[in-house]
Amino acid sequence: MRRGRATAAALAGSLLLGCAYGVQRSGDSRFLEHKLDWQPGVTSARDVASDIGPPDLIRGSPGRLVFVYRYEREVRTSLVLSAYLRLFTNERRRHVDSTLVAVFDDGDRLLYYGVEP
Repeated sequence: MRRGRATAAALAGSLLLGCAYGVQRSGDSRFLEHKLDWQPGVTSARDVASDIGPPDLIRGSPGRLVFVYRYEREVRTSLVLSAYLRLFTNERRRHVDSTLVAVFDDGDRLLYYGVEP
């Protein structure tokens, strides 16, 4: 009976099980959380910046000003089972990459915008 318990304890001690959950974020998600009711020709670049904050990237060309907002989120979950130095791992990833582009004219008035959630 003692030998059976000792064997069971040794077997249980040799199995290692671990789980991990990690979230990595970059950028600001405010443009995904707010209802965007901007109107071309009416909304200004200042209105957009005050609604959702400063853009991640500003590009300019003759007659155009472009604001680019980006948000990225990656979730990683993994399961690790180790028994007698043999390793089994199962990892899953979910990746979300969202972008908002707003284009303004020379007078800083919105021409158009688009969101890729």
